[in-house]
Amino acid sequence: MSGVGQQQPGSSRPSLDPRAALVALVIGALGLLLGAVLGLLGEVFFSGYLMAFVFWSNVSLGALVLLAVNHLAGGSWGALIRRPLEAMVASLPLVALFFVPVAFGVGVLYPWADPVYVAAHPLVEFKAGYLNVTWYLIRAVLYFIVWIAIAWFYLRNARAQDERPEEAGRLAYRMRSVSGLALVTYVITVTLAAVDWGMSLTPEWWSGIYGLIFMISQAVCAMALIIVFMATLARIDTTVDRLLTWKRLQDLGNFLLGFIMFWAYVNISQLIIQWSGNIVETNTFYVLRFNVEPWRGLGIYLAVAGFALPFVILFSRWVKRQRAALVFVSFWAILNQALHTYWYLAPEVGRAGLPLLSDLLLFVGVGGVWLAFVLRSLASRSLVSEHDPRLRHPPVPSRAAPGRVAPEPAGSGAAEVRHA
Repeated sequence: MSGVGQQQPGSSRPSLDPRAALVALVIGALGLLLGAVLGLLGEVFFSGYLMAFVFWSNVSLGALVLLAVNHLAGGSWGALIRRPLEAMVASLPLVALFFVPVAFGVGVLYPWADPVYVAAHPLVEFKAGYLNVTWYLIRAVLYFIVWIAIAWFYLRNARAQDERPEEAGRLAYRMRSVSGLALVTYVITVTLAAVDWGMSLTPEWWSGIYGLIFMISQAVCAMALIIVFMATLARIDTTVDRLLTWKRLQDLGNFLLGFIMFWAYVNISQLIIQWSGNIVETNTFYVLRFNVEPWRGLGIYLAVAGFALPFVILFSRWVKRQRAALVFVSFWAILNQALHTYWYLAPEVGRAGLPLLSDLLLFVGVGGVWLAFVLRSLASRSLVSEHDPRLRHPPVPSRAAPGRVAPEPAGSGAAEVRHA
């Protein structure tokens, strides 16, 4: 991902070129159009679209939880990545719009929407009070209302900080004081949404940590994309470049490593619990993925390339301090999470093998439109939260020698600053 800097109106600082958003929008629109045509002709549109929707909604929701953690934990690293997080969170109304085709496809996607199927499966019939079309749609509306309300709260106060710098400390405290409640609300709503949108594709199967698996996947995707954004913005904005020190970059890499480790842990935990339980309704999920190709091969790939290799690579300080190397690992992590989403959902929606062309086009289409919205939001504001009390910008040196490290301003909490 690349961006071109341009002068922001009324500011001496550059911002993202809005033309980058236009390119992403055109690619996304073409992908959606071609994917929809091929998907409808092949009668696989709704299943392919659901997988694309789940993945890209995961990225926005991952940004939402990281933004809450950002305000709750404090630290100058959090202030530095606020703008990309806020831009990704601002896309939640668009994600709600993306849900509309899923709502129209409920009868095609979910077996519990068929009364004949429900009558023939007593266990599913027992769940009918929860798994029915009416309550499925009502819950989805409630999820988006809650998520958008949380996003609106953070974005409203962030803009107030920009406009009223004298109240920056009070507004920061307000956002921090609400973040604990936001995290609890996020856990509850995302757990239920994961059950509704993913686990109920096989209504006789269940897992107690299914929602947690999706939550940590969201965190991996969002953190990986944040790293890509920050490395790109550092090439455009000299302030971002100076603030994105090797120490802060290493912090972001450590977060990515921690999230990947926890992602592997919860996946292994679910496997051990369900496989050792030897219950037909639960272990069939893994019987299919361990004994049928290409699911077995994809599972081995995710274990090796999704966890083992990134785990070893990200243990290197050198990798976490080099922007290009860390961006490469971040793109790799995003790809692995997309494949993980496909591995989880594709067998349940009738796929027998690798993604169809319509699936790939829909994935690119939804992602392109989503990225266009995020880039447009980023381009509308300064790339650094200038009045965040956690981050004081170090002065630009007049004639510093290349590679010299300037002392930090007292009380800034900022790490070493690398001068261009």
